Amino acid sequence: MLKGFISKHLFVLPFLIILFFLTSYSVLSIVRHDNYQSYGYDLGINDQTVWRYAHFQLPITTIDPFPDKSKLVEHIELVYALIAPSYWIWESRKMLLFVEVLAICSSAIPVYLLARKKGVSYILSNVLVIVYLMFYGVQQVMWFDTHSSTYAAAFLMWFIYFLEEKKKWWSVLFFFLAITAKENIGLLTFLVAFVFFLKSRRKLYLCFMAASVAYVGFIFLVYFPDIVHMKYLYANSGGILSNLNPLSLFDTDEKRQVIWYSLFSFGFLPLLSPLTLIPALGDLSTYFVIANQLPGAQGLVGQYRVTLTPFLIWGTVRTLSKLRRIDKWYTAGYLIFCAISVQYVLHEPLSYLTKQWFWTRSPGVANINTMIKNYLPNTASVVSQNNITPHISHRDKIFTLYPEKKSFNKNSVCGQATCDWFRWYDHPQYLIVDTSPEWDARHYLTDREPFLRGLQNIEKAKVVTKYKQIGSTILYKVNENPDDVK
Repeated sequence: MLKGFISKHLFVLPFLIILFFLTSYSVLSIVRHDNYQSYGYDLGINDQTVWRYAHFQLPITTIDPFPDKSKLVEHIELVYALIAPSYWIWESRKMLLFVEVLAICSSAIPVYLLARKKGVSYILSNVLVIVYLMFYGVQQVMWFDTHSSTYAAAFLMWFIYFLEEKKKWWSVLFFFLAITAKENIGLLTFLVAFVFFLKSRRKLYLCFMAASVAYVGFIFLVYFPDIVHMKYLYANSGGILSNLNPLSLFDTDEKRQVIWYSLFSFGFLPLLSPLTLIPALGDLSTYFVIANQLPGAQGLVGQYRVTLTPFLIWGTVRTLSKLRRIDKWYTAGYLIFCAISVQYVLHEPLSYLTKQWFWTRSPGVANINTMIKNYLPNTASVVSQNNITPHISHRDKIFTLYPEKKSFNKNSVCGQATCDWFRWYDHPQYLIVDTSPEWDARHYLTDREPFLRGLQNIEKAKVVTKYKQIGSTILYKVNENPDDVK
């Protein structure tokens, strides 16, 4: 009787696994945000974008380096317009964080369905769900605020699944969702369709390839140069196609580590399905070859590796479906071993849930919350430090506080020719900062000491006047833009 009950309800297990990761990643990202460890770059920027869309406004994000221009001059991320209605349910940055987690976790459903369709055993199919959601690229993007690449990865997984299922209109839907998630994803949809075309010469795959080329061509050859009249910010200095040396794929230890740990995470099984490695190589080439001058995109940390996830799991499923002799319990154990080993060696974010420091809230947090709630008007224009910004980004004018140096020919406020200083855009009414010692260069955008000296200097120069202080949290009234000081 018990055996019959278990067999009848076996379908629940993959959903319980997904629910576990959904809960874990939601807690991870929301607690981090509540503890002021999220940033204006990128949570604040994307939150203000979604907030504007939800209020039927243009996506002008004043937190961005281009505070007077549309968000679309930097990235084509139309997915944020699609998820804006979620703010009608709960207008909160936590909703944005949760929707991102929901997107990537729900994309584990096609992983399970595809594995079962390919004849992979029940146990191994569930293990693939775990391996997929434990991939370091997924963990990193869940930890670092919110990014459109998460949605791109999720939509690509569904796109692959429906192509495998030969569900034409569903694959069309997720094709368009994927390419509109971010401007470079058209390259990946092209390569996915190309892989399918190599196996089966269907016209549908040619249509996807042609649409991908047309979309990417329009974005980079027409939209950026002729419509917004701006160079694509993430291209190499010589242009998008200025570096096409294939050796750039593995010319540094950092890049080789990415390749090693990516394959190790899936037990190196994707190597036995070489066709599915084509889009994975295309994804790495986007950053390692075409954008090799973008330092943050070259390593294991950050949001850039999440788009590898659907391709590596796709190759793993295909390998297991072809090599039925290894569809055994020991293969499931091997994959779990690989996933846990990468987790242990890289100390990935899921392990933070077991650390006391993650749950410990610093004294400065309560001070900032009190200041925002009781003294900072909801509609006031404000400039703020990087980790306060995403907590107050639902307003028309909120600007990033950029530390810098300022030279003085005479009347130096610090007694030297060059002083620590700040810059910001426009003329906000307030400046809010917190000088707690637990914040670092990620929060201040500089080291703490020059940050404190800069505050002293702009206060001495009457750029700002202290209005209210609660512990280490200070609210200033802004008198003028620091650039106006001569």
